[in-house]
Amino acid sequence: MNATTPLGSTVPQHSPKPDPTASQAELQYQYDVFLSYRRANAWPRFVNTIFVPMLRHWLEAETGQPPRIFFDVDELETGESWPHRLAHSIALSKVMVCLWSNEYFSSPWCKAELGHMLARSEITKQDAPLPLILAVLIHDGENIPSELDYILRFPIQNYANPWLAHGSLNAEVLSGLIRKFSVHVSHALQQVPACDSAWSNVAIDKFVQLFEQQAIQRAVPSLGQAAS
Repeated sequence: MNATTPLGSTVPQHSPKPDPTASQAELQYQYDVFLSYRRANAWPRFVNTIFVPMLRHWLEAETGQPPRIFFDVDELETGESWPHRLAHSIALSKVMVCLWSNEYFSSPWCKAELGHMLARSEITKQDAPLPLILAVLIHDGENIPSELDYILRFPIQNYANPWLAHGSLNAEVLSGLIRKFSVHVSHALQQVPACDSAWSNVAIDKFVQLFEQQAIQRAVPSLGQAAS
């Protein structure tokens, strides 16, 4: 996969919708972190009840203010406006945190999300790419494309359990790991380039095309409602 690969994800619960009409002069980031992960099996449960609360807690401790985290717990990407909201939300996020697994790299949407931030990193790099992407290994870190070797990654495979008991020893260990990870996320947030409206425009066509292709493959009239 290269820096021109398209991107993808859905709208998070309890998060404001980006305003695509904002002018370049007033355009600002609306999210600190865009969380990219495969919404399949029990991973949404792990993200919603374990990973995000821990990340939110420790990142606020590092930065001194509540982090704005874009994430979604739905497994299905639905609605014609979804690709547009997705493109704007990624474009208006400062950094991307990826939860990598074999499932992640088999998802066109996850690869599209990652591809958007890879493209931004390539466009904005100076002597070296900015740390706009941070990865967490939640399952099997052996089959990651070699082109991504330069991306900072943190292994938590032994503790990434959707059924992890709150207050357990493993939960305490995982919290400690995410605390260390949050330090790196905080440092990355301090190095982001100025927000550019062109980032979302680059992504929209690719997202819409990918969405339409999958809609044809599913060939069903409706897949329900997206999270609100």
